[in-house]
Amino acid sequence: MSQQKYKKLLRSTVASVALVGAVASVSTTSAEAGGFALREQSAIGQGASFAGIAAGGGLSSMFWNPATLTQVGGMSTESVASFVIPRTDVNLTSGTPTTADPGDVGLDALVPASYMGAQLTEDLFVGLSVNAPYGMATKARNPSGSSFHAATSKIFTMDAKVNIAYRINDAFSVGVGIGAMYTDVRMTAARPGFFSSELKGDDWAPTFSAGVTIKPTDSTTIGIGYRHKTKLVLSGTEFLTLTTPNTNPITANLTLPSTVTVGLRQEISDRFAFLAGFEYTRWSELKDPISINGSVVGTSLLFGYKDGWYASVGGEYKHNENLTLRGGLGWEKSPIPDNHRNLRLPDADRLWASLGASYNVSDKFSVDVGYSHLFIKDDVKVSGSNAFGAYTGTADSAADIVSVAMRYKWKPDPLFANDDPIDRKY
Repeated sequence: MSQQKYKKLLRSTVASVALVGAVASVSTTSAEAGGFALREQSAIGQGASFAGIAAGGGLSSMFWNPATLTQVGGMSTESVASFVIPRTDVNLTSGTPTTADPGDVGLDALVPASYMGAQLTEDLFVGLSVNAPYGMATKARNPSGSSFHAATSKIFTMDAKVNIAYRINDAFSVGVGIGAMYTDVRMTAARPGFFSSELKGDDWAPTFSAGVTIKPTDSTTIGIGYRHKTKLVLSGTEFLTLTTPNTNPITANLTLPSTVTVGLRQEISDRFAFLAGFEYTRWSELKDPISINGSVVGTSLLFGYKDGWYASVGGEYKHNENLTLRGGLGWEKSPIPDNHRNLRLPDADRLWASLGASYNVSDKFSVDVGYSHLFIKDDVKVSGSNAFGAYTGTADSAADIVSVAMRYKWKPDPLFANDDPIDRKY
């Protein structure tokens, strides 16, 4: 490939990643994994409840395991859009000053992700990824019997990462990802006639991931991926209205948890593959309580999260050369115990049920779709309190997620394969 053509191709693929990254920066996110993590990073994974995703499944699998980059040759891009439609109805049994219900606190959301992978040589691969790995958006009816404690809550993240993978041999590949994540947090509360408050802050922090894929046989692939915890020092303002408005600079230390994901892909026949996965997230690394330094009223945030896990199984069926069908089931153990579940995030244990498909429109262009319904534990307890009152109640939740992705192969061969030899003249 000539240097001019290479530069043109690289610019076009990087531009596609940057475009989806720009969309991500203005999108509202809604947590649909344990805690406020976002698992909706792959339409291929979505269609099988993310079973086996750490063992491979297109470029998007690099989010869980950067070593899977070695499975996608040449130069390709993958753009994903996931639409999250939650329902979280909260009914109060007690509240201050009334028991007016907060209503449906869940907000619909768009979660985009984008990937680019390039095979430099026979065994060396690089990739770019833009993701929103964490997010939350809830909004209670105001006034209600709980708005003094939680009215609007929003956590937004965007992680841009460079991934590098190397194929050691036919059995082993390794990979690492290095990037930076932007995090923005906003929380409000109000009791009409008494007070209103807003906390907001943001920060950038480095991110790191690593992984390995192992092929003990030609039909078996095992992937292990690790995402390192991210330490943030959020800085922003506290706006408080009691008798008069008051704005103060604040800071807060926030640690987002590390995650280990294991995936298995077992080829049963030329057409069918069995998929399995397990994910363990150390939510206990989210230190509790989080003090709001500089708060004039001594505000702190209580989490009390425990470590969470997610297990899934699925299958993939190749109907013909162009159409692949998949499905899966997953079970997630929420990291939030009953005595720490409140209106900001009324998370609970859940069952995932998913269906999906991939269709090759041409040799270069493919479309993926995935759908999941989340059966979330009913009538879970929610409660909260501060100096202005207390509330208790129950939450009933469910969610639907639709993911769509487009994959395009810009070049089938390594970028630096079969290049013309350099003709040096002296």
